[in-house]
Amino acid sequence: MTSKCIQRIVRWAIDTDLKTFAEDAYGVTGSAFYRSDDYLKAKFRLMQRDFIRWIAGLDNGNRKRLIKAINSKEI
Repeated sequence: MTSKCIQRIVRWAIDTDLKTFAEDAYGVTGSAFYRSDDYLKAKFRLMQRDFIRWIAGLDNGNRKRLIKAINSKEI
């Protein structure tokens, strides 16, 4: 892992909002976002409070989605 990778992860964690978080980490978009709002809010708070525990709990598919989203962001 390079320092650029770490910078991207940190920037994503700091700059993301709930909607972007839902899309990037869980693939939740559109009306599905509103149906799973409480679940996503709880996960978002966990990510903000305890990033390592949250990311360790992601399944492989969601982790791959998140990696792709983070790497697509410009820093």
